[in-house]
Amino acid sequence: MSTVNPESVPVSEAGHRPEPVEGALPEQLPRGRSILSFLLALAILLFFATRLELDLPLLWSTIKSANTGLFLLAFVTYYLTFPLRGLRWRFLLENVGLSLKAGVRLPSLLVLSRMLYLSWFANCVIPAKLGDAYRGYQLKQATGVSFSTVMGTVLAERFMDMVVLMLLLVAATLGLGGAQAGAADATTQIFLGGVLLMALGVVGLGTMWGLRGHLHRLLPRQVQAQYLRFQEGTLGSFRNLPVIFLLSVAVWFTEAGRLFLVVQALGLNLNLSFVIFASLAASLLTVVPFTPGGLGLVEAGVVGLLLLVGVSKEAAVAATLLDRAVSYWSIVGFGFVLFALRRRV
Repeated sequence: MSTVNPESVPVSEAGHRPEPVEGALPEQLPRGRSILSFLLALAILLFFATRLELDLPLLWSTIKSANTGLFLLAFVTYYLTFPLRGLRWRFLLENVGLSLKAGVRLPSLLVLSRMLYLSWFANCVIPAKLGDAYRGYQLKQATGVSFSTVMGTVLAERFMDMVVLMLLLVAATLGLGGAQAGAADATTQIFLGGVLLMALGVVGLGTMWGLRGHLHRLLPRQVQAQYLRFQEGTLGSFRNLPVIFLLSVAVWFTEAGRLFLVVQALGLNLNLSFVIFASLAASLLTVVPFTPGGLGLVEAGVVGLLLLVGVSKEAAVAATLLDRAVSYWSIVGFGFVLFALRRRV
């Protein structure tokens, strides 16, 4: 029985059977599973809110007291992550040979950023990170490149994010120094969770690299070509690492900058290292696929961390609500409009 030769697998779709990407994420939002995940998120939020016994008038007063200029700056800072992510993704795609030399005209930075934004929108309304598949689907539709290769670059991007996230978590944890006992316990647990996720990623990529000439033979013959393109997209992405690394650091600093500006808008006097840690911890919680965009889990986690360092209940909830208004609800709102316009084109 013959096997697929990795050298013979092209990065373009020309010359081989199309991959079944249309099923990766349909052009209509799935309903049943999304409704269940939203109900779960709502249950988490209601449970957490009732346990806090909030003073609602004070909460509203705290939100209204936020500095509008700093809040808008937090909004702008967060939205800078999308062109930064788009630029990084372009480098990753070029790393695996998707360029004019290979006969592939990649979309502009603006279009790549829009694809990323729509994938973030999908992740905010659909559980299980299906937005990542939607990103690959969009690029395949726009350029005809291999969906499997593109998804390999997405996996490599996620791994790089995890590495940089962990390095920044280490730096932030060291900066916390004499944190309160409760906060120290929480940071340790979050840090260990991040270490576990990164270890799983290292093992997975290490296995792919170590068995790169053999692993595809263990798969059914009809998917061997797709896997080889996925492997090529993943392992081939790790070129020009200094540039990719610096762009990843910039992305996560802007993510942390969003929460820092929200905290400043409310006049909360918090350690910078703690704010960075809380922001990165919130990003880790979005990895949990039970609810779309970590809805409910992120809010509970951030409020809990703020309470541990002595922030009042109302101020902690106000900061979290304002932060999520930027990083979650604005994407749901603007993303829905952008998604609807894209379907009409």
